[in-house]
Amino acid sequence: MIRIARVKPYSELLRYYKIYIDGIYRGKIGVGETQEFDVENGNHMICAKLDWTRSNELCVNVDNSIVDVEVGSSVVGWRLLLWRLYATVWRKKALWLRMKEDVDVPSKGAK
Repeated sequence: MIRIARVKPYSELLRYYKIYIDGIYRGKIGVGETQEFDVENGNHMICAKLDWTRSNELCVNVDNSIVDVEVGSSVVGWRLLLWRLYATVWRKKALWLRMKEDVDVPSKGAK
């Protein structure tokens, strides 16, 4: 299973991203949402799209576990001033996908 969480940064678009797995449209994801997609074990290519812009392609290996992925927009904060470049020249960099990093939670009593 692939679980994709949409990161909610400052000044985010309120539109849905379309999620493609192995080139096939699998669903959409809104701001702050998390979606789960059932896939067979093995390697899979994930991509997110918004209109004519898109993310990088991320290859993940599913092996009887949940693969956690994050998706977000590169066009936030001061980069909003460059939106025309992201809509044309850098359209394949307007969104990003990455593996979710595990956060170590300290155990109780640890200092």
